[in-house]
Amino acid sequence: FPLGVVLFPQTRLPLHVFEPRYQALVRDCLGDGIPFGVVAIRQGSDAATSCYEVGTVAHIEKVVRLSRGRSNLIVAGGNRFRTVRQLEGRPYLRAEIEQLEEPSVPPHPAGRLATAQLQASYQRYRDSLTRMGVRIPEFSALPREPGALSWAIGGHLVVELHAKQRLLEEPSHL
Repeated sequence: FPLGVVLFPQTRLPLHVFEPRYQALVRDCLGDGIPFGVVAIRQGSDAATSCYEVGTVAHIEKVVRLSRGRSNLIVAGGNRFRTVRQLEGRPYLRAEIEQLEEPSVPPHPAGRLATAQLQASYQRYRDSLTRMGVRIPEFSALPREPGALSWAIGGHLVVELHAKQRLLEEPSHL
């Protein structure tokens, strides 16, 4: 599912599905009980040739069916993947992928320190943006696990798409 946003692991994204090819994608995924991939579009409107190679598996958590086959979804980001090659045979983009390894989380004391440092840095960032008049959504609750926290913060950064994509592609998010 090529989009103009980056979906980070362990984060959620609302989607409004209205194009017939993506209605078919959602139908197929729900029917087979499988997730789909979200990849960011580099530029232009030809998603087949302008998508980034690294994306995130999207698990459908909630579906609200609307008229004319449209739907609203809430998807949760799973593991990251790299596109190996595109496949044919469906009206929507399909690809052979390889899962990317996720770094291991440090043991408890180091994990707690990393979490505290990330939370403090994020709060300073939010405060700085607030002073400049920029508002970003508040977390209902900050994740406690360092990996989940770093992905959540990545999703809230006020930066251009290519910068978020670079974060997604980093071998370690901690």
